[in-house]
Amino acid sequence: MSWALVLVAPPEQLEILAADLFDRGALGVELQEPGMPLMPGTPPLPEGRGRAIAHFADRSAASESASALGAEPPVEIPEEDWNALWRAHHRTMQVGPRAWVHPPWEDPPGTGVAVAIEPGMAFGTGSHPTTALCLERCDELLSELPGSDLLDVGTGSGVVALLAKKLGARRVVATDNDAVALEAARQGAALNGVSDVDWALTADPDEVPGRFTIVIANILLNTLEELAPAIARKVADRGRLVLSGLLCTQGDDAERAYVAQGLRPLARKEREGWLRIELARP
Repeated sequence: MSWALVLVAPPEQLEILAADLFDRGALGVELQEPGMPLMPGTPPLPEGRGRAIAHFADRSAASESASALGAEPPVEIPEEDWNALWRAHHRTMQVGPRAWVHPPWEDPPGTGVAVAIEPGMAFGTGSHPTTALCLERCDELLSELPGSDLLDVGTGSGVVALLAKKLGARRVVATDNDAVALEAARQGAALNGVSDVDWALTADPDEVPGRFTIVIANILLNTLEELAPAIARKVADRGRLVLSGLLCTQGDDAERAYVAQGLRPLARKEREGWLRIELARP
């Protein structure tokens, strides 16, 4: 048996909430964003709100989390139902012109480059719009700038770094301030047969030596603003910076922080209420 805990929150708080749930022992957390298609039988989302569904193997951890977070008591789920629901939610996805992400229980497609990601302990299965936007641009930029060095700030599951390496990036460094996320990323690297990504446990990009032709940062606005000087310093001359983790309403604030560091705005792309921004160093 497992226990499911359901919480409703503003969409910009869902990833923070999910991180808290993982810290409290959740096996996996499903995030439902406003506007995304829901599985048949799923109740509609409240207006302007999202939903986090956390699954726990331990009843006491689920109950303590419910009490701490002000949620309804957890619901008991038969193990076979949990497995079926979890697998149904995570399917093979095309995330770029050449790129796919798939769960380990599905075979990769016969064409392109595929990354297997075990859903659960860290963010980044490719299903969230911000992750998908970053993976898409990673694929496109490594086609335009083959063999580039790439820095992935706030790597989570490591999916961006792993895709970059499989697409031919030369030096790939991935940072995160969460040791659990980095361990999941290392396990993902082993699953994909990738051995030469530099995984760095740090919250400060300045601790990473050198500069990079491509820098990708998929993190929340307040952190993007706080780290703007350090992240901008990592972008090489004529390099590209890709930012996401942003609601569409937050684009101007994020862009302003990096223009102040000498970068030039290039493009924006929206998906399901989320935004990707690209800038360049002259």
